[in-house]
Amino acid sequence: MQPFAISFEHPRHGWLPLRVEGAGRVIEFTASDVPNDPVAELCDALFLAARGESATVWWNLEPDGYYLHLEPLAPNTTLRLTFAPHSARAKEEEVLSVTAPTNRVLLVLWRFLRRFESAAFTEPHWPPVNFKGLEALGQRIKAEA
Repeated sequence: MQPFAISFEHPRHGWLPLRVEGAGRVIEFTASDVPNDPVAELCDALFLAARGESATVWWNLEPDGYYLHLEPLAPNTTLRLTFAPHSARAKEEEVLSVTAPTNRVLLVLWRFLRRFESAAFTEPHWPPVNFKGLEALGQRIKAEA
């Protein structure tokens, strides 16, 4: 059983509908690709977390925002989703938190990114994302499962 779920619908003109489920909560929001690309940030965060480093992804709602925090502490990783009015980090409030074995947390995010990659979205709907190394990382994550 996976510790949480994250899914998306097709982006439209730089807006990506998302759904995050975990710890008995369901959070739905639509994130912008401006001024950052949160999918590219999630890719980078996955690689950092796989190395045991903390990482944060900003899902900009213009002006508010959600922040997805990955906090590895072997053998587990905590995924925290916070909401910040006007994207002000000082005003973040936690809306969801899940702690599970690191490989299980990373596998959920890796599958999300692979689905996004296979959808091959193009501009003007979503900018290109560099998924280089994602397949190899997935093999490593699965081997540790």
